Amino acid sequence: MIMLDIIAIAEKVMAIKEQWKDCNIWEILDRLGVIYDFADFGSAHEGLKGYCTSFFNQFFMAISIAFPEYLQELLAWHELGHIILSPELLQNGNFLCDSNLSLAVDRAELAANYFAAEAMIEDDDLIPLIKSGNTVQSAAAILKVPSAFVSLKCEILIEYGYKLRIQEMPDSHCLGEDILGLENF
Repeated sequence: MIMLDIIAIAEKVMAIKEQWKDCNIWEILDRLGVIYDFADFGSAHEGLKGYCTSFFNQFFMAISIAFPEYLQELLAWHELGHIILSPELLQNGNFLCDSNLSLAVDRAELAANYFAAEAMIEDDDLIPLIKSGNTVQSAAAILKVPSAFVSLKCEILIEYGYKLRIQEMPDSHCLGEDILGLENF
């Protein structure tokens, strides 16, 4: 199990959001001086979702155009997570690219996912959904984020001392299709 200080990750997101309260992710990237672009990386299911890098102390990111705007925002938060949490991995043109955000297996990818989950999912939106009996999957569908990110946000909330009874639903593959429409993640 990869050990991360998820409170420290969440606090970095909170500091950014506090500093630029009324800004969306694109405005935040502009204010941070991160250059971003959108590109056609192929299908949403099999193509690259996004990447980030740096050259001469300038950070860059590219986000796939194959996703709806709300998922492009999630991808941008994820890539910003790499820039904020692991800038040393991006030096001299090294880059981190993402083809499957929900199956993060290394420390940098998992940390960026926690970062994105904290940024995209508001406590006041998720807590009532979970407390009213929604499953992680149904909360994800309501919030328009992949269920893996709802699970990560729940972990953050639990780490902060919230008492949440998290309910999982059977794997949607038993129905023969992804009923939430988020199979691309």
